[in-house]
Amino acid sequence: MDKLTLSRICAFAGSAQLESLAEKAAAGLEIILLKGPEKTMVFLQSREPVRSSRFYLGELLAAHCLVEIAGVRGAAVMMGDDLEKARAAAILDAAHTGNFPCFVRVKEELLRLEEQRKKELAEEAAEIRNTRVSFQSLEDREL
Repeated sequence: MDKLTLSRICAFAGSAQLESLAEKAAAGLEIILLKGPEKTMVFLQSREPVRSSRFYLGELLAAHCLVEIAGVRGAAVMMGDDLEKARAAAILDAAHTGNFPCFVRVKEELLRLEEQRKKELAEEAAEIRNTRVSFQSLEDREL
C-alpha cells in the first residue's frame, strides 16, 4: 500500500473506524503529539487552462496533526473539523512509514474499507446511469 492509497482510505473512512484502526496499528507504542490536532484554513489553488496561470478558488476548513511513534513521524491534513480523525490518520501514517508489525494486520482492514468504498461508488454510478435522459429535436431527424 502506498501513501496515496492510505490517504484516500483515511479521507473516506469514518472517524470511529479510523480511531479503532489507529489504536490497533500503534498498539503498545507511545504516541507523541508534536502538533495538533488543530483546525486550520487551507487555500484551494487551481490552474487556469488557457494561460496556465494560478488562482485561488477560496478557503477550506481542515484539521491537521503531526505525531511521532518510535522515532517515526506521521502527519495528516483532513478536510473538515474532525480533530480525532486527523489524529488517527496521522497515527496510521506513522505506522505505515515505520512499517510497524501491528500495521500489517491493520493494512488488511484498510484495504477492505477501500474495496467497500469502490463497491459503493460503482453502485452509485450505476444508479446515476439509470437516470440518463436522451434528448432529440426535430432538427435531428431526417425528413
